[in-house]
Amino acid sequence: MPYSHTTFGQLKTELSLRLYDANKVFWVDQELGLYIIEALRTFGLCSGFWRERGTFDTAPAAAFYDLRTALPTLLEPTVTDQDIILQLQYHLLETKATVSQSSWLGTEMFTFEDIWQGVQNRLNQFLADTGIVVQRSLQPVIAPPEGRQPLDQSIIDVRRVVWIGAPYFSYFVWLAREDELGMTMYSQLWSVNSDIPISWSIMAPPPLQLQLSPVPITDGQVELLTVNSVNLTPWAGPTVLGIPDALSPAIKWGALADLMGNDGVSRDPVRAEYAERRYREYVELARMLPVVIHGEINGVPLVTNALKDLDHFALNWENAQAAPTDLILAAPNVVAFYPVPDGIYSATCDVVRNAPIPASDGDYLQVGREQLDMILDYAEHLALYKCAGTEWHATDRNAENFIRQSLSYNERVAASARYAFTARGQSAVEKTLRSRRRPGATGVGALEGNQGQEAAPGQGLGVRRG
Repeated sequence: MPYSHTTFGQLKTELSLRLYDANKVFWVDQELGLYIIEALRTFGLCSGFWRERGTFDTAPAAAFYDLRTALPTLLEPTVTDQDIILQLQYHLLETKATVSQSSWLGTEMFTFEDIWQGVQNRLNQFLADTGIVVQRSLQPVIAPPEGRQPLDQSIIDVRRVVWIGAPYFSYFVWLAREDELGMTMYSQLWSVNSDIPISWSIMAPPPLQLQLSPVPITDGQVELLTVNSVNLTPWAGPTVLGIPDALSPAIKWGALADLMGNDGVSRDPVRAEYAERRYREYVELARMLPVVIHGEINGVPLVTNALKDLDHFALNWENAQAAPTDLILAAPNVVAFYPVPDGIYSATCDVVRNAPIPASDGDYLQVGREQLDMILDYAEHLALYKCAGTEWHATDRNAENFIRQSLSYNERVAASARYAFTARGQSAVEKTLRSRRRPGATGVGALEGNQGQEAAPGQGLGVRRG
């Protein structure tokens, strides 16, 4: 049963009274709504408050599913580049330009190009920093003697590679992530004698190339899971960022850090440092983003595991087709089923969904009465950012109170999970096992992982051997 105690319009009015701007002159109605929406999304990110069940159908022989398209009403990204630009206009006191987010003349402090370039740069940096969104693609491989395969220029990071044999073979071979030294230690002739590939590397090849070992003996394909950049063109129309809506404030804060950190009349080192800190906080929260809690096939509960564990304990599992018994977490936005579905099944997932955002002033906010005060606390803090100085710093306690109470709710829910991971921990297992970064390492010889290797399997929930 939904909440029905406070409307969006009522909360905006309450926020305006807190700001001593009852007539909504300095903070207009639309602006107040944006701050409340950001507070709602951040609350959902920290607490995992909005949990809901969604259902979709599997397809025969299809292992992987993007939850953004499988469960669009719950997890589809909706925030666009123009939405972020609008928020920036208010924070930067560019309110005369808010009639358009596709163009405006700008001011001496900020131009339209400054704004959209800041959004573009921070979106792709955020994707690189977090690997939060993964895409599956198939790429043809030309054999022999070429062992290095070109990659699309949009690829930021390669997470997983599988060899798919030619059509008359029809098999999948999972490839281990390696470096050239490991390849050579295993077989010194890996680049001379052609065979079915068993490993891949990005250590020695130039950017946008992938080394396969051994060199493929036959034509085939590689199945890739990659992190890809996003190209924004706000002047031509809104482009969806593609990241979870709850994480979209990271792009705003990152762009603010860049805009206020530049030399010139726009420089504001205090607020630039604050914005950069907030960006980094969202990067850390992204690594613990709660998504999938529970899964079922035709009403039968599934065991939940990380893709890395399955790759190690059920080698070449994509060749097996049957009724699925396991739900596999490949990324916050991608799941797979093991065995691969041999037909159409009804898949059910309990997920931490996007925050329900009110569409009109008459819509009720879907939070409890006990959460309203902290939502207002944080919205007030956001609203005063454009004021800077003492007024803004006086609300630091508001922001701290908001974060503390949001995390406290999550801890209370986690306390009831006796035998299972919390949603946050369960969703992070794949990143723990398939490391993207080697802390403290620098230089070409210090790529992510240990000596180019991935984290050892078995550190999460173990999967049954297939």
